[in-house]
Amino acid sequence: MPTERGLPRSGTRLPPQLPRAQRGLPTKRPLPSVRKTIAVSSAKGGVGKSTIAVNLALCFARLGHRTGILDTDIFGPSIPTLLNLSGEPRLDEKNRLLPLSNYGVKSMSMGYLVGEEAPVVWRGLMVMKALQQLLWEVEWGGLDVLVMDLPPGTGDTQLTITQQVVLDGMSAGCLYGMD
Repeated sequence: MPTERGLPRSGTRLPPQLPRAQRGLPTKRPLPSVRKTIAVSSAKGGVGKSTIAVNLALCFARLGHRTGILDTDIFGPSIPTLLNLSGEPRLDEKNRLLPLSNYGVKSMSMGYLVGEEAPVVWRGLMVMKALQQLLWEVEWGGLDVLVMDLPPGTGDTQLTITQQVVLDGMSAGCLYGMD
């Protein structure tokens, strides 16, 4: 009896899918106190992705939405510079980070947690621990929309975010003709 190869034919039933957790994948969940989450991503650096993310957040804020931006680029955070912010975030009574705010947009970034000129020379587990803290241990105070500025590339940070966080939208950032 020959076995079929390739993709299933039209009209055939696919085998039932096991839930994500049973397949060893993390369960996707929404970020605490955030209604909608939008990620801005690019496979290449230096294409204007952070500029797009900040402008998107500023537009939402200008429309009256409670808005935040999360800079998930551990090695090259740029949101503090683009929002003209510096300093360390405070902690609330539950030891969650409190975002800094400017132009009506709340923001969180590794740039606030390490010195401006300090190089971040971390490996795997340290990067993932920092990312987990940025994702799950920030008290946003109730946002309508959170814009996530992802680092360039397609590595662990991007995979972790797309596997763990419910995303309501995604944008591939790229500005052309910006000489």
